[in-house]
Amino acid sequence: MDKVPMSFKTMFRTSGIVYKRNFGRLFLPLLLFQLVLLVPLMFFTMPGTVSVARSVLLALSRTGGSSLSSVVTVLAIVVCVAVFASPLMVSNVVYVIDSDYAGRHVTFRDASKHAKCRYGSMLKAYFAAIVLLALPVAGIIAVILAIAMPGGVPAAALTVWQIVVVVILALAALLLFFGIVFIPYTVAVEGQAGFRAVFSSYRYAFLGNFWSNFTRVLTAAVIVGLAGLLINWLSQLPFQELYELYLVDPMLALQNPLMIFVILFALLAIVVVTFVFPFWYAFTYHTYQNAKYEYEKKAGNR
Repeated sequence: MDKVPMSFKTMFRTSGIVYKRNFGRLFLPLLLFQLVLLVPLMFFTMPGTVSVARSVLLALSRTGGSSLSSVVTVLAIVVCVAVFASPLMVSNVVYVIDSDYAGRHVTFRDASKHAKCRYGSMLKAYFAAIVLLALPVAGIIAVILAIAMPGGVPAAALTVWQIVVVVILALAALLLFFGIVFIPYTVAVEGQAGFRAVFSSYRYAFLGNFWSNFTRVLTAAVIVGLAGLLINWLSQLPFQELYELYLVDPMLALQNPLMIFVILFALLAIVVVTFVFPFWYAFTYHTYQNAKYEYEKKAGNR
């Protein structure tokens, strides 16, 4: 009997069961990826879980070319790690969830082998998505900045029509990114690659009961995002003043012996926030299955 379509309540409960049943196989690859991605950021922001944007703005606001150079260097490292390392992690995690869905027993070795097989396909899909989104997203950002920051200076006040245009453009950017949410599954589960994987993700997202897909993905994103913000805030709370000092004058902050605890709390935050991510993949996987089912039903394939 088909497991789809699922109600929101059933999907939520099923995602929790998958998380619990495969916790170790999901948590370890996610934690390894988080450490590889975020530990370099600890030399740039404490902790490197949610405060990256704020730290980038702070660094860019400082005078001198060294700050800009350090920002570019750190962000280049992060982007390279995210693009070239995440296909292994994503394929690994998706294979574990898909195996659970199909009732197959899976081991770490099986998941790792599958991840290696899908690495090239996932990477091609990533670059295809970048090619498709780079120009429209850059254009949207440029228009928003031109409206909100004329002449490079923040506008004192925006007119109603300007606010409406900014909101519409922001929603357009959100929808563009929403369309690629199922790429991990079109690659890791269906074996697609490149533009084909991207277009399949868009078809499932927009033609397979759009509002259901959008609200479910948004719900999962809000849960994961709020959890990350809360964990990040709690990890900074005991040493808030020292954390603020680090952002302004890292060398002075590092002379404080308590800085070791800030670093330990930053590492702890990375570990704790990783507990949330298996839910994201389990929930969006089941959303993908629903979306694919609805799309194929409308297309007459079911």
